[in-house]
Amino acid sequence: MSGVADGGIAHNDAPRRRILVVDDDDGLRAGLAIGLKRDGYTVQLACDAAEAMEKLAHADFDLILLDLRLPGPIDGLGLLNSIRAERSPLNLPIIIISGSSDTVNIVTALRDGANDYVVKPFDASTVRARVRTQITLKALKDVNDHFLRTASHDLKKPIMLMLDVASQIRLTATTGEPMSADDQSALDLLIDTGKYMQQIIGELLDMGAIRAGRVHLQKQSTDFGAIVRQAVAHNLGYAHGKGIELDLKFSPGIPHILADELRLLQVLDNLIGNAIKFSPPKTHVVVSTSADNEQIMCEVVDEGPGLSPQDQTRLFQPYQSLSNKPTGNEQSTGLGLAICKELIALHQGDIGAHNNPNGGATFWIRVPIKPQPAQDTTVLEQPKAARQAT
Repeated sequence: MSGVADGGIAHNDAPRRRILVVDDDDGLRAGLAIGLKRDGYTVQLACDAAEAMEKLAHADFDLILLDLRLPGPIDGLGLLNSIRAERSPLNLPIIIISGSSDTVNIVTALRDGANDYVVKPFDASTVRARVRTQITLKALKDVNDHFLRTASHDLKKPIMLMLDVASQIRLTATTGEPMSADDQSALDLLIDTGKYMQQIIGELLDMGAIRAGRVHLQKQSTDFGAIVRQAVAHNLGYAHGKGIELDLKFSPGIPHILADELRLLQVLDNLIGNAIKFSPPKTHVVVSTSADNEQIMCEVVDEGPGLSPQDQTRLFQPYQSLSNKPTGNEQSTGLGLAICKELIALHQGDIGAHNNPNGGATFWIRVPIKPQPAQDTTVLEQPKAARQAT
C-alpha cells in the first residue's frame, strides 16, 4: 500500500533524537556512533570535556554517553557536575561508561546525577537498549511538559473570556425580563467558548491516551460510504454559514471494511471541518471516495490557500500551528491532524496531503479493505463520540 498520493506527502515521523558520545577511545566512539546511527539517532562525538562543552554550547542533545576517565583538567565526573548545574536528569539523560567497576565510582556518578552506568567492556546492544530506555523516558517527559504548556495556554484565555461574559450578563440582565439582544449574543459566545474548551480537553485526553497506548478500536463490518455521508452532513451547516459549497462525489461499489465507525467519523469530521475552516467564501469543498482491490480512499479537496513548504513538514505533528489562518477566526488546538494520523495508523492505513495544481489542497486517507489479522485487536474500551474538526 502506498503511503503517498501523487505529488503529496504522507505523515511525518518525529524529529531524530540527538546523542553526544564523549570518550577518548577513538574506536569505541566510532563503534557506538555506527550502532546508534543505525537505530536512527543523530550522533556527535567528543574526545574530552572541552570539546564536549563546546558542542553542548552550540547544540541541544537528548542524551549523553560519557566516559569517566577523560584526558585534560576536567574528567567525566567534573563534566557531569558542570552539566547538572544547568540541566536536570529529566531534561538531559547521561549514561556513564567507564572501565572501572569500582562501586565508589558508580555511586558517586549516580549521586551526582547520572541516569545510568555501564562498565567496559560492554555489549553494544546492551548500551543501545539502555539508550532507548532513557530516550523514551525523556520523550514522555517532553510530551508531558508540552501537554501542560498547551493546556495552560489554551485554556487560560477562554476561561477569562467566559468569566468576563458571565459577569457582564449578571450586571445587565434583569430578573423576570426578556434577555436583550446583547445579552443573547454574550450568552452565545459563552456557550461557544465552553464548547471550545471541551474540545481542547477532549483532544488533549485523546492524545494522552494514544501516546500511552490506551486507545483500542472497536472494529466491525462498516459501511464506509455511510460514514462519509454522515461526516458531510455534520459539516453542511458549518459550510453554509461560511458561504462554502460542500459537495460529495461517490464511486460506485464501495465495499464494507472492518473498522471503528466512530473513530473514522472523527477523522473525516476533522478533515472536512479543516477544509471549511481555511477556505474563503464562495468556494467549493469536495469530498470524494474511491476503492481498488486492496484499499478505500477518501479525499477532501478545497480551494483555499494551499500548504506552504514549511507547513508540509509539520503536518500531522502535535501542537503545530500552520501559517494559514482560519477564514472565520475559528480557533484550533493544533492536535486534530496528529490525532487523525494516529487513528488512521491504528486502522493500518495512511494519511497525507498535497497541493492542487489549480490552487487549494487535498487531504486524503487510505484504509485497507482487509487489514492484517495480527493487528485486528478487540476493543478494550469504548471510543468517544466523534468530535468537531480542529
